[in-house]
Amino acid sequence: MILHLHFILVNSEFNQGIANDLHEGQETEDNIKYLWEDEMQVSGPVKDFKIKNNAIYKLAGYLPDNSMFSYDIWDMTIIECTTESGNQMQFAVSKKLLKKTDKVVDEKSSDTHLYFYLRDALPLENPMNGVYILKSDFPKELMAKNSKS
Repeated sequence: MILHLHFILVNSEFNQGIANDLHEGQETEDNIKYLWEDEMQVSGPVKDFKIKNNAIYKLAGYLPDNSMFSYDIWDMTIIECTTESGNQMQFAVSKKLLKKTDKVVDEKSSDTHLYFYLRDALPLENPMNGVYILKSDFPKELMAKNSKS
């Protein structure tokens, strides 16, 4: 199966009533439904995936001076994938950022699309593709100058 992930920031100021009354239900330039969308496809066919709720995500990597860091981020929704070639990867979203989720499977191609709709009222950090952490839960030592929201 091919797995697609969609991370969508919902515009809390979108007014469906205005869209219905004036624009046949469609969004307009001054009444947009989504502020941005990050879409990605897992590289290679996926053998299986699972979604863990209320999980702990380990944010780890290297600082510019090549010293390692590792932080546990609590209350995350984690998508764990295993590709047919055996590669394992994770994608993660802070639970408080999630407005709703959706899963759509294309019957013909068996492509699976996972949609994660994010709240725009809460600031977030996006340290790498497919990882969205509530800014208040993000390690202060790693605060990026340019966050998503």
